[in-house]
Amino acid sequence: MSLAPRDQEAFALVAARSFGDAYVVSVELEMQARRLTLVVYGPLRDGDTTTFAATLTFFGASALALENSSAAFPQSVGISSLGLSYDETLDEAAAQLAGRQTWTLGWSFEGLAYDERPAVLTSLADDL
Repeated sequence: MSLAPRDQEAFALVAARSFGDAYVVSVELEMQARRLTLVVYGPLRDGDTTTFAATLTFFGASALALENSSAAFPQSVGISSLGLSYDETLDEAAAQLAGRQTWTLGWSFEGLAYDERPAVLTSLADDL
């Protein structure tokens, strides 16, 4: 497995983002499809305070590991970092999501899709 051109583009976009001020909104793991989807919310670029909602979908997810020694996840969903790596020799891609409260989630993957859009904040009062 080598990353397809669209996966390489998504990989480059995610690698260029800074997730250190963002929060995990949801984690979805589809076991049979081996698909892991993360939705994150917050600023995604260094020095920019614009808030985004981003969806990262990892295809062919495997080797999922969660370290949660302080039992802070999922009560603490602040992200410290999201790192991606690709080893050409092993032909293997991996991701590691680290939380601000000493939890980490790591996995391997075969493909990646990335979507981000400016977050729109609405008030419940708007519906009244």
